Amino acid sequence: MSQDSPFRLETKRSLAEQVVDRIKDMIMNGALDSGDRLPPEVDLAEQMGVSRTALREGMRTLEAQGLLETRAGVGTVVRSVGADQLAQPLTLFVEASGGAISFEEFHAVRAIMEAEIAALAAANAGEDDLVVLRKSMAEMEATADDGEAFASADASFHQTLANMTGNPLLELFLGALRVLLEEHIRQVVVHIDPATDVLPYHAAILTAVEDGDENRARDAMKDHLRKVRENYYMAHDDKTGGGQT
Repeated sequence: MSQDSPFRLETKRSLAEQVVDRIKDMIMNGALDSGDRLPPEVDLAEQMGVSRTALREGMRTLEAQGLLETRAGVGTVVRSVGADQLAQPLTLFVEASGGAISFEEFHAVRAIMEAEIAALAAANAGEDDLVVLRKSMAEMEATADDGEAFASADASFHQTLANMTGNPLLELFLGALRVLLEEHIRQVVVHIDPATDVLPYHAAILTAVEDGDENRARDAMKDHLRKVRENYYMAHDDKTGGGQT
């Protein structure tokens, strides 16, 4: 067994954990690149000084994290590291938290992020971006009577704005929050009229972004988020019998 293999483990922690840490480190520092094929299982277990059982456990974890994939006829290869892998822990936290994240907590995050996202989208919008944004708007209009489909189209509109900023971290953060965003939209949309309570605000954002007007896009998003808050509490009152029907 080679003592100078880059895969060789050195500590006494859980061997499966060490497999994960070593291969992850090699991916992050460039020793393993996207598309690289790992040695066959027998060889890799020998190089790392672990049993095949420990190796398999570690490899399963790395595959679950989206860092490796098994390809038929090829073997185990390194996947490109992108937003999906980076967003996974935050998305998992959001999903696992469920009702533990209050509307006010979530709305505060949106208020901090999304006004500037709209402004940056206006500043950086290209024609291809606008085509995608207009498509999301059209899907919202077409699905106003279908809460599930409307929630997806609404979330896509906001994700597209984040994608247009040119800032991968904003894309990542909003993508990780998408599960919670869609859930809030689904809860509220059945208690409001999207044609008057949602669509005009998105139309104002779209027009400002099309015009490249950062200040107007920022203000339009702030108006939208104020209305979102109003819609949420109106829906809450409806469900408790204290508001409009």
